Amino acid sequence: MLYIRTILYSFLHSVLDSLNPNLTHYFCSTRDCDVIYFDTEKKMYLNSEVKVSVHQEDNSPTVPVCYCFGWTKEKIKEYEEQELSPKPLEHIRENVKADRCGCEVNNPQGSCCMGNITKYIKSL
Repeated sequence: MLYIRTILYSFLHSVLDSLNPNLTHYFCSTRDCDVIYFDTEKKMYLNSEVKVSVHQEDNSPTVPVCYCFGWTKEKIKEYEEQELSPKPLEHIRENVKADRCGCEVNNPQGSCCMGNITKYIKSL
């Protein structure tokens, strides 16, 4: 279940008129489909209807995995493989601890990215 403000910030303006804010909405992380969100009445919202690419559904190296601090797939890979500082997870943790993240509105999935970062690093 997502916060309605996550969805409001994620959608293109042209989609907002069709959104029913009174319904419960869910995030879809399945790579093999074009759906990003769906609601309890089974209305689906597609990749083409959101403002940013969603890393779970887009293999492009320039897609963010961390939407708050700009950690893209290629940047994470570079920093991990070349052992550069700051380490992605350390950098994000420091900023979260300092209350500088806005995952619920910046990240299309509406939650913290650290699990996604960890999973991506392990896949390298």
